[in-house]
Amino acid sequence: MPRRKKQQIEVNSNGSLQGLLQEVYNDACNQIKDAQSVVNEVAAGSDPEDVDDWAKIAKAKTDALKLKDSGIKAKLDVAKLQADLIKHNGSLSEVIESNGESVNTDSFARIRELIKEKGNEDIK
Repeated sequence: MPRRKKQQIEVNSNGSLQGLLQEVYNDACNQIKDAQSVVNEVAAGSDPEDVDDWAKIAKAKTDALKLKDSGIKAKLDVAKLQADLIKHNGSLSEVIESNGESVNTDSFARIRELIKEKGNEDIK
């Protein structure tokens, strides 16, 4: 896998915003794909013999589905931000001013933190 290009974040830059949104979207897609592969592996490769095995399988599936759900949520957050930008002709400052409730300057940080947290949980 190639190394990721570091994203340069600039305030009120549509190019910077576009790159950040693409990076978040790609991470969310990878997170969903990885979680689904875990669910598929657990379902296909398991032949539980007792209740303890069933419990472990159920926990693994639940954890993977939570991870998948968080990836979907991140994709929806990106879509909301993009819809707001399109509605305001690409003006980030207008989006922030008009939609303090749905979009604010912490939205990007919240999305990145969510993906990092879920990625760290997946490693454990």
